Amino acid sequence: MTRVMKARRNTSKAAIASLALGLSACASIIDPVDPTVVDLGTVVPVRADWAEPAPDGLPQTDWIESFDDASLSALVARARADNPSLIRTLAQLDQALAQRGISRSELYPDLGFSASVRRTEGGVGFNAGTTNYNIGVASNWEIDVVNRVRDQVNADGAGAQASAADVAALELSVASRVATSWFDAVQAGLLVQLSADDIATQERSLRLTQRRFESGLTGSSDVRLARSAVANAQALEQTRLQQRDATLRLIQTQIRAYPDADIALPDDLPRLPDFEGAGSPVDMLARRPDVIAAERRIAQAGLNVDVARKALYPRLSIDGTLGDQSLNSLGNVLDLKSLAYSLTESLTAPIFQGGRLRAQVESQRAQLAVQVENYAQTVLTAYEEVENALDAEQRLEAREAALRVARDEAVMAEERLELRYTEGLATILQLLDAQTRRLNAEGQLIAARAERLANRIRLHVALGGSGYAEPPGLLDRNPVRVLGIELP
Repeated sequence: MTRVMKARRNTSKAAIASLALGLSACASIIDPVDPTVVDLGTVVPVRADWAEPAPDGLPQTDWIESFDDASLSALVARARADNPSLIRTLAQLDQALAQRGISRSELYPDLGFSASVRRTEGGVGFNAGTTNYNIGVASNWEIDVVNRVRDQVNADGAGAQASAADVAALELSVASRVATSWFDAVQAGLLVQLSADDIATQERSLRLTQRRFESGLTGSSDVRLARSAVANAQALEQTRLQQRDATLRLIQTQIRAYPDADIALPDDLPRLPDFEGAGSPVDMLARRPDVIAAERRIAQAGLNVDVARKALYPRLSIDGTLGDQSLNSLGNVLDLKSLAYSLTESLTAPIFQGGRLRAQVESQRAQLAVQVENYAQTVLTAYEEVENALDAEQRLEAREAALRVARDEAVMAEERLELRYTEGLATILQLLDAQTRRLNAEGQLIAARAERLANRIRLHVALGGSGYAEPPGLLDRNPVRVLGIELP
């Protein structure tokens, strides 16, 4: 795979895909100095496939667009550009890239220039009043015989790729939080409208009860019960208004806007998009940014073990100087004929450092073990999230269908009881009970529709969002997407 760092070729995505399918091949981190093998095939359990495979995986488009909601798309785009957490994570990626640049600089010779002038006064004879001019160039280069420096460069490169995947994971999380909050706000708006309709219904019932009382057909207790129902509906409306505005303020905080709850809401929730299928665990492992980041950190930790081990080896370096000096005349020091140079090759090796270098090796091995377990937990969590979301897809669909039946029956029952109450054949308590049942059924249906949308968001997040042609490498400076580009 050309767009993923090759320092740990035996941790390739092909091997991890084979792990996910339960094949015999496995991924390993092998220290070439001390052949310690970490077998990823024993880290996590495997599963052959999911029940509903997608023929070509998920669409190679932004999953937010599948909801066909222009307002939501605009909010997510703004959050991707302005979200404080995402901007902070981008800065951490810049830091990781800079760290790789620092390590990479050690592959090249150091070159420095020096120039000095020294004036001495006093003394007698030759030493009376002299000016000494010095100019020179010095260089030092450690020859990377055992690839210690290159391993460090590759380790930092894997760390940069992990940071890029962190950005992609946070971007996915930001988009999902904004989308979930948006559908929560739309749901709250629908419940506010439901409360307004309920208040109108209760006021109509109150007027009917008042007329029956004035006609001597009912007692004052029925009027008081009707007034109580109106007041309860008004109180519920205020609660729902508060919840709606709080959700709108949450959205504004996520997009770095002043939280004044001034966002227009649509009249209804969008239609649930069609779902093409979940694909297979291979697709999920190759797409989820958190899994990619965990795998890259395993590669980074394995390379750091190599670096720590190779610090025990001797180092070969070359030191060179080129310069000239002159007394009293700057022109003489610039004469090429008088230049002098020196070239020194040195071999240094650690003999005794109190066990510090070997302790560093053990520390890096422990860090590798930590990253392997982090990877295992990440993959298990990913499997769990996909399975939960797929299971909820079917159960929430059945729940919505049942709630539609309950709502329709409650509406017809309310209409029938209101007619019977008008005719004097039903009591006020029967009518209020029917109205409460209808109100609850409509509220539960709205909540079920919103929950199906929220679960679809969770499913997209569990599957890694939109499909990638191959796993992301580094983030370009547009925070909307991650590109799988080769590290220079």
